[in-house]
Amino acid sequence: MFTCKQVSNSLNQKNFQDFPLWKRVLIKLHVKCCVFCGKYNSQVIDTHNMCRELIKNEKESLESDCCDICLDKDNKEALKEKIRQST
Repeated sequence: MFTCKQVSNSLNQKNFQDFPLWKRVLIKLHVKCCVFCGKYNSQVIDTHNMCRELIKNEKESLESDCCDICLDKDNKEALKEKIRQST
């Protein structure tokens, strides 16, 4: 079993998903059971997961043709005019 310091240092040095399976299991076990560092390290793991998902979604959106939705010319000009007026 890891100590709180070892878990925190490991999560600060490397992304959670980059650890080998056995180390991820031990870290998760420690985080779930520890009353001292559990909340903080759980949030660190969640942040790692959110960043990984964000990067994955950005790559997928860049590869897809999701930018087919465009403003028509009249709306685009009206929007430009409102921006000019506000500055």
